[in-house]
Amino acid sequence: MPEARGSNALATIIERLKSEHPNARYELDWETPLQLLVATILAAQCTDERVNAVTKTLFPRYPDARAFANADTAQLEEDIRPTGFYRNKAKAIQGACRVLVDRFGGEVPPRMEDMLTLPGVARKTANVVLTNAFGLPSGIVVDTHVARVSRRLGLTDQEDPERIEADLMRLIPKDEWVAFGPAMVLLGRYTCTAKAPQCGQCAFEDLCEKRGVTEAETSSTPRRPAATRGAGRQSQLAFGADAGEEQDAAFRHADLAPLPPVQGGDHSAGYEDLPQSWLDVLADEFEKPYFRQLQAFVAEERRNHQVFPPEPDVFNSLRFTPFDQTRVLLLGQDPYHDDGQAHGLCFSVRPGVKSPPSLVNIFKELHTDLGCRVPNHGCLTTWAERGVLLLNAVLTVRAHEPNSHKDKGWETFTDAIVRALNDRPKPVVFVLWGNYAQKKGRHIDSSRHPVIAGAHPSPLSAKKFLGSRPFSAVNEALERLGEPPIDWQLPNL
Repeated sequence: MPEARGSNALATIIERLKSEHPNARYELDWETPLQLLVATILAAQCTDERVNAVTKTLFPRYPDARAFANADTAQLEEDIRPTGFYRNKAKAIQGACRVLVDRFGGEVPPRMEDMLTLPGVARKTANVVLTNAFGLPSGIVVDTHVARVSRRLGLTDQEDPERIEADLMRLIPKDEWVAFGPAMVLLGRYTCTAKAPQCGQCAFEDLCEKRGVTEAETSSTPRRPAATRGAGRQSQLAFGADAGEEQDAAFRHADLAPLPPVQGGDHSAGYEDLPQSWLDVLADEFEKPYFRQLQAFVAEERRNHQVFPPEPDVFNSLRFTPFDQTRVLLLGQDPYHDDGQAHGLCFSVRPGVKSPPSLVNIFKELHTDLGCRVPNHGCLTTWAERGVLLLNAVLTVRAHEPNSHKDKGWETFTDAIVRALNDRPKPVVFVLWGNYAQKKGRHIDSSRHPVIAGAHPSPLSAKKFLGSRPFSAVNEALERLGEPPIDWQLPNL
């Protein structure tokens, strides 16, 4: 962590936060801890307004944990469909509620240790519920806004949410934790914004180190609504996605994506919640000795080193794109090895994370090829949900050490994935960028499956990649197969 701020400066920051944003509260509509837990799960990559519209009828239909646990999954998915990611969210809600019924009498437990036993619940979601529903100082909620403001104020130099939280918990008195997080969210949402921060209007300008902010980026135009300022007024805290603003989902999604089994199974494996279509074709692979040894290797690496992506995200490529819905396979090599980047989809980064050079080149070529607008983020989950399997050849990496998990068994596992798709009666378009990916071509019957091979988007081979028009080539191949083209345009977040 950075050198600690002086006690006087910290005390001033805390007091000004309380003055600027008194009584900050959650903007989602809820009455019970269970409703807040469900609403927080639904708020991932969705606006609070839309969540509130859904929960208005959802909560009367499912009045308690048992009702959610026993619900028809297909009906629950339909009920929450407007919030997006409805299959994963339904699975998370039902998994959590089954544990609540089985172990906690149907009630949300007021302890962090117990909250973290709920499937799909990590520290972020647990902190939201414990601090807001119970008023307990379980920790400090860290979303993208809190992370950004904390770095600019010099309170942390970390990127990972849990490490940021650890820094803040060491600095901020425990009796201030409950109010500190929500107030920091509002400061980041309306004043210390990602783009054009309102430094001239900020109550902390004289205290702020402005780390990562240049004078050219600042703006003097006020952005905070009057309702969020002044003593005695209640500030509403929104954890859902902002329109036209950096959203909180980057940090929430880590809570949603991992869905460990409710009971039984090897929790460390992390694949038990994959779509059934993948479990069916890979069942034998999971039982082979090499895969057991691979899992033991990765577990040992995590005990001794930082490993990316986070454990719950390792199989996200399969989780987001079921076997039977895969239309295109885009093959990468190694996960990103810098902090906060990798989340289980090749070439993709979480919302709010700067796009790496390869992804920048992908967006450049996409714009040149199909005229698609370059999005304001680098998260490719939309492609995955549209049938593009974003698979790396190696699924884990030691932090800051590229290729450190090469030749440990992942290549054998991903070879099996390629072979399974190759053996499928319905054709798949295979996209192989670079020599490493093209070695997988030996498992592909190109007489049945179109193969789009080309240069890698890395800056080292960008001259060959730019102008290769791979996206239109994929769509032309799909159309020849009688399939609709992929909509490659990513929505802004």
